[in-house]
Amino acid sequence: MDIQEEPRPIPAYYGCYLLRSTVRHSSLYIGSTPNPIRRLAQHNGTAKGGAKRTSRDSLRPWEMALVVEGFMSRVGALQFEWAWQHPERTRHIESDEEITRSKVIINSKTGKTKPRNSRSRRSLTAHLEDLHTLLRSTYFSSWPLRIRFFCADVHRVWRIWNDRVDVPLRDEKLILDGDCPGKASESEAVGSIDKLTVDHSKLETYLEKSMFLLDDAEGLTCHVCKVAVLPHVQQIVVCPREPCRGINHLLCLSTVFLEVEGDPDSLIPTQGTCPACKETVPWPLMMQELSVRNRAEKEAQAILRRKDKRDRKNKTKDARQTSVEPSSQQAGGLASELTQDDPQLEDDWFDGEDLDPDSDYDGRQRKPTPPPPSRLEIVIEDSEWDDAEIVE
Repeated sequence: MDIQEEPRPIPAYYGCYLLRSTVRHSSLYIGSTPNPIRRLAQHNGTAKGGAKRTSRDSLRPWEMALVVEGFMSRVGALQFEWAWQHPERTRHIESDEEITRSKVIINSKTGKTKPRNSRSRRSLTAHLEDLHTLLRSTYFSSWPLRIRFFCADVHRVWRIWNDRVDVPLRDEKLILDGDCPGKASESEAVGSIDKLTVDHSKLETYLEKSMFLLDDAEGLTCHVCKVAVLPHVQQIVVCPREPCRGINHLLCLSTVFLEVEGDPDSLIPTQGTCPACKETVPWPLMMQELSVRNRAEKEAQAILRRKDKRDRKNKTKDARQTSVEPSSQQAGGLASELTQDDPQLEDDWFDGEDLDPDSDYDGRQRKPTPPPPSRLEIVIEDSEWDDAEIVE
């Protein structure tokens, strides 16, 4: 008898990356992973795992020049990875586009071009051309994918190529990070690969609001159809904007979003205007929160517990900082009120006094007991294409 696997939530993160050797910039590698931080360590040999093609010490260390983000499943990331690795075989790059491929290579340092020879098929310029074509293809163009650049010289090659084509990729599809100058999306920039958020903790505020609103749904109605919502038997989506309390049936809201987009062939919307706050909201983010809330209840509760502990710890710390030491003005006022008749405290005034039960005998505050480790088992799967080509 087949055991039906329980549906999983939408992954917190999945990216398809371009790896480049810092020793030899012509050596490139394409892969996909749910955790770029861990994967880069594997490629550089500081963690177990990694690909055979990147294990040569003469090419290490490697750097992630860019990451394509926004995949809603592991399968989707693997599809994109394979198409990017095999542009001559994928159905997502039309034959006429392959014929009209640029005949030049762009120098990443100077931005100058030179003729392309037969051995430069897998150059940086060629990889970026293929990436550009895939993101404009009929299949992938409707996906919520964006490129996060970490290397300024790689972004320079992309920008030059993007300016040369007839249909450039929109700027909102790019996130300038790392050492890229003139960051147009600084609010989304993290600085380096190791600062990416690759778990569902980024949804903590969103989850907290949604679970609080839907905990007692009596009297709540859908903003589209005006019918009562039943969270335990229906798929209910909540507006991700923190001040908004918009609640809708999944089918109602998706229908409204698709009607506005006006594409009869589209089955899944990309974004839309919230009926409650009238602001544009991203559909993928709402689906990710909904999937975690409905398919990973234990993980959602663990995220909220960690947030609650952190909030209480911060409040306690702030309260101590404001009460331990009075301001200089207050201290001066207290000193001026003292007179010669006021009793002075002796050096051993604390002898015989009752100590705070939450303090150690030496008067220092006892450190709080660290929370027990989470019992959630996190399974991280990476791609392992043995036929990935590295340019020497």
